[in-house]
Amino acid sequence: MSLLTPRLDWILGCCTAGGYEAHNQAEYQVQLNSEPAPSSAAKHLLTSGDSFDITFTPRLFGGFSRTSGPMTPRQQDLRAQLELPQLQAYPVPPNLSADEVEEVRKEKLLEMYREFAIELHTGMYLTQLTSNRDYADIHVQLMEDLTTLKLDQSNGRIIEFPLTNVSKVYRIVKNDDKWYAAGTPLPNASPHAEQIVVVEFMRRKLAFVFKELQVSQRFLICMELLIRRAQQRQAMRSLTPTFPPNHGQSRQCPTPRVVHDAMQRPIPSPSPEKP
Repeated sequence: MSLLTPRLDWILGCCTAGGYEAHNQAEYQVQLNSEPAPSSAAKHLLTSGDSFDITFTPRLFGGFSRTSGPMTPRQQDLRAQLELPQLQAYPVPPNLSADEVEEVRKEKLLEMYREFAIELHTGMYLTQLTSNRDYADIHVQLMEDLTTLKLDQSNGRIIEFPLTNVSKVYRIVKNDDKWYAAGTPLPNASPHAEQIVVVEFMRRKLAFVFKELQVSQRFLICMELLIRRAQQRQAMRSLTPTFPPNHGQSRQCPTPRVVHDAMQRPIPSPSPEKP
């Protein structure tokens, strides 16, 4: 027992203030208080979403150069497939000056277009303005073929919208319950003005509501590029002849001029309409 006493004294000494002072010759005081910390105390905020949470996809397209996580091999393949469709004039990305060199503008446009397509393929939640002027949170996803939108209104129905059936796409502004065409000077511009992108099909319109101007411009530009791509691919398929079983018969292929004219067919110019 006498042999254990020095050991116990040393252990108990380390657990007391006196023992700690004996070893370090310094005094440390720790106050335990159950009162809430003052508001000035540092707070650790959640800066990223749960990687295992698939119930909500944040709107990543608010920033134009996001730091994306690792992509799946399929997403990498889809990204590599996306090239700018053939246009006579390419739009300027909303975060870039029109005085920039054309090659730089096209490179930035392609990067923005690819990021948007991958985000939409993953799926994003948007705000829809319905036909009776109500607001609804919906989930929109670009399907595997990159030519069809899948819309889920959380009511048990999922509707598919082929981008080849889009007749026009345009942006309008809602300010103080009044509607204005994009670019029209607002008499009393409100900070709560809403930017609305309308994707119009033959028998239906989809109106998406945005708070930020540049976000709506990015959505509009990238949707136009996806629509143009889908329509050009459909035109190429319609111009590709189906060869009969008898290969001895003569067959006629479309000339380069016919293909070029089909790919340059413009989308009708936007006109301000209420969704």
